[in-house]
Amino acid sequence: MKTFSIFFAASLFGQAALATRLYAASYAGLVTSLDFSSSAELSTLSETTECGSSPSWLMLDSPNDVLYCLDEGIDAPNGTITTFKTHSDGALTKLAQLKTISGPVMSATYSAPGVLGRKFLAVAHYSGSSVTTYSVDPVQGLFKHEQTFTYQMAAPGPNAARQDAPHPHGVVVDPTGRFVLVPDLGADVVRVFRVNQSTGLLEPIEPLVASPGSGPRHGAFWTPRGSNSTSSDVYFYLVQELSNELSGFRVKYSGNGISFRKVYEGSTYGKEPSPAGSKAAEIAISPENNHIVVSNRLDNTFGPKEDSFAVFLCADPSGKEAEKVSFIGLYPAYGSSPRHFSIAPTQTMVAVALESSQSVAVAQWDKRSGAPGTLLAEQKLEGEIPSVVWDL
Repeated sequence: MKTFSIFFAASLFGQAALATRLYAASYAGLVTSLDFSSSAELSTLSETTECGSSPSWLMLDSPNDVLYCLDEGIDAPNGTITTFKTHSDGALTKLAQLKTISGPVMSATYSAPGVLGRKFLAVAHYSGSSVTTYSVDPVQGLFKHEQTFTYQMAAPGPNAARQDAPHPHGVVVDPTGRFVLVPDLGADVVRVFRVNQSTGLLEPIEPLVASPGSGPRHGAFWTPRGSNSTSSDVYFYLVQELSNELSGFRVKYSGNGISFRKVYEGSTYGKEPSPAGSKAAEIAISPENNHIVVSNRLDNTFGPKEDSFAVFLCADPSGKEAEKVSFIGLYPAYGSSPRHFSIAPTQTMVAVALESSQSVAVAQWDKRSGAPGTLLAEQKLEGEIPSVVWDL
């Protein structure tokens, strides 16, 4: 176990603010509950192997104390979706589990006004070339399969090694809750679905086409602070793994439709060339609502096995001017291959899943710069770590 601590952490955040939990997924077949204590140390509370052989994604429903876990099913004929009840001591009790198409790597929940008391789960399946949906009892953590969309390609994409087939990789719900977007790394498109407001089922509509060979991975929506509507002044930012680029789109709604106009495209390394072998990964909007944060994997920008975060400005001090995105710079990611990260806005901290370092890092979130700051703690875990989430 490797742990770093910093003596002034308690004064930065306050004693009560630092007492919190995290959950980390590991390709070793583990989901680990971690405690981040008032002394800025990470320690293991509990572990479970009940998600499956290769847990790839975690999603927490805090109000209902339910943790969703996707098992990617690497080298297996299928994956699984599992729900756990979370407990104050960090223990996880399995509620339900369902076999699904192989390769589930990301999920998101959405609602439909015509279906009371239930939510819906959309899942992207990388190796299964599919998108699936499930109706969910959010209180009990019980769910059932609703839809499967499976895709094919007539020929490999420009990057044949990575684009041999469609590879849905991300899921994001728009601010109105009426559309679900799924970036497809293999097909160079973002698949777009309209939510049937009466049934909760997804209806495929015209996709957003990305640049050939760019490899769309994950996305995030952004609305300027002060905007009085979720359907105006909406922007969609897309991180592209194979080209190491960030693209920005102005979103327009019309009736039951949605369209996109590109307003920005730039490298996750600014004006510098992408390091050989590097791969952009996760994207998030800063808690201050004025920066876009992207993790870069395997770039060694800050030394051997020391990768980076790219930070972009997406708003002026008034919270507007979203079409004037600008690259600010690179910041340390605290290890190798930051596949996923989770910013805790109320705690001014960021947790990083360092896949190749096989560890979870917790760092200060610098609200003034809108970027990761001082490393507070790190803990080695068993296996590669693809996902980490806060339990605040």
